Formats: sequence, structure tokens, C-alpha cells
Amino acid sequence: MTSLTKNFFINIMQNISEFERTKPTQAYAAIDSAIFKYRQIVNEHTYRGKQLIMESNDAQRVSLAQQIVSDLENIKRVFLTGS
Repeated sequence: MTSLTKNFFINIMQNISEFERTKPTQAYAAIDSAIFKYRQIVNEHTYRGKQLIMESNDAQRVSLAQQIVSDLENIKRVFLTGS
């Protein structure tokens, strides 16, 4: 490996490390905000952990919100752990 190639790879690795040190805070905040938004929808239709009686349209909306919260929490976990 030539010294130019070696320096190139070292520079790339430093850039990756820089990204890892300063993970995008705006993306993290957007994920948290979306989780909060969809949790509110779920919470509007639950009381003490039990789903309130509602029309089928509302039930579908709550079910979708629960799925979205679950997906966003998985995305957040991957974002934080990198795996």
C-alpha cells in the first residue's frame, strides 16, 4: 500500500469516527418528537392501560399509531446503538 493510499484510508476512518462522535441531533430530536406525537394519539384512547370503547375508525387510527410508535422506537434504538 502506498503512503498516499494509506493516508486516504486513515482520513476516511477519521471522518467516520467524527460522525460517530457527533451523531445528528436534529434527526434524534425528530424521532423523539414523532414518538411523542403518536404516543399522544394512543394515550387519548386509553385509560389506565386499557383501550377505551370507540368507533372502528378511531380503533384503526389507534392501532396504526401503536405500530408507528413501535417502529420509531426500533429506529431510535438502532440509531443509538448502531446495530
